[in-house]
Amino acid sequence: MNQVVQLVKAAIKKADEPMLVNWFTDNKNMALPQVESTRYFTFSDYRTRLKAFNELHDWHEDYLHPCFPQMLGLSQHICALSHPNSPFSLIGLVHIENEIRQYQPLTCKDLSLHCYFDNIVPHPYGVQVDIIILVSQEGARCQTVRSSYLYRLPSIDAINTTEKSELIDTQVEWSPLIEHSKLHFESGIGRRYAQISGDYNPIHLAKWSARLVGFKNVMAHGNYVLALALSKLNYNWRLPTERVAISSHFKRPIILPSTAILNATMLPLNFEKSVRFELANTSASRRKRSMMFGEVKAISDK
Repeated sequence: MNQVVQLVKAAIKKADEPMLVNWFTDNKNMALPQVESTRYFTFSDYRTRLKAFNELHDWHEDYLHPCFPQMLGLSQHICALSHPNSPFSLIGLVHIENEIRQYQPLTCKDLSLHCYFDNIVPHPYGVQVDIIILVSQEGARCQTVRSSYLYRLPSIDAINTTEKSELIDTQVEWSPLIEHSKLHFESGIGRRYAQISGDYNPIHLAKWSARLVGFKNVMAHGNYVLALALSKLNYNWRLPTERVAISSHFKRPIILPSTAILNATMLPLNFEKSVRFELANTSASRRKRSMMFGEVKAISDK
């Protein structure tokens, strides 16, 4: 019931577009909304959702999938974005970037998630907002998760800048994964993921609902796409469980239904080298082929 109330509140909240347009035009620093929250989860609290998440993403390890805490903290994202102090509207926001910095393995124990706004910057098509989730177990910091969302401003012209998503090295030699390289995204996967995550953004549910908020097609959740790709990468090369950063950039939406190929650079025998990965639409032109790309690399920070 609380989730339904939260979603209704998020759906009816309007963005403060005059403020965002003026800020975008003047290019001044915007004060971060003073919104933060901490939630505690026992294993029994999330056991059922974890089972459904693992089944949906084909994850079979004893430790938690690196994307699971982010999904668990999605309600905190929704609360932050729909808070009266936030100038954003949840409806129509697009997940464009993600970074997970994991310091130690996450196990099936109690979790603490602390969520807050971290950054608001201009984007070529509107305004980008970053939300941080700090994940802890037994008093130790296990993850720092940064999620970047784009709020489009249709009343402004795209500024002449180069997006991060266009900075991918076109000279990278990609190879399909030996196993599980073909990823199928079924038409109803957005609704299935919404049932687990609580993210009922209409752009993920059906074509008609996506059109109601200005999008031509229904698209998969970014976190679902990333989590599934990491599960398949894990089949071919076991993902490191600590001292690792997983970054991803969503270049183009995964339209439902569709099929994509998961490519990677050469997978090392150990974790001394970084691994880059890409989700590609092989039926598209070369310029539009890359839909998501990312990197898994070792880190030294705490």
